[in-house]
Amino acid sequence: MRSVEIDPRGRVVIPKDVREQGGIIAPGKLVVTVEGAGKITLQSAEMLLKRAQEIGRRKLGSWTESKHEEDKLAYRLARD
Repeated sequence: MRSVEIDPRGRVVIPKDVREQGGIIAPGKLVVTVEGAGKITLQSAEMLLKRAQEIGRRKLGSWTESKHEEDKLAYRLARD
């Protein structure tokens, strides 16, 4: 655990070794989450996107429109 300073404009410099350990790439985007009084988390937006894509591929990998009755009906209506 390390402490860093926050300047009057609210900026914080994340040390390079901490960024590397956390997989944070600069320049880049971070997702900021308030965890409670005095606690925030920073997460790499790219890493969160990759994780969401992996979950989506696992959960929806076998999904096709033709397997769902509502989609079949919509497809038939669109064809007619």
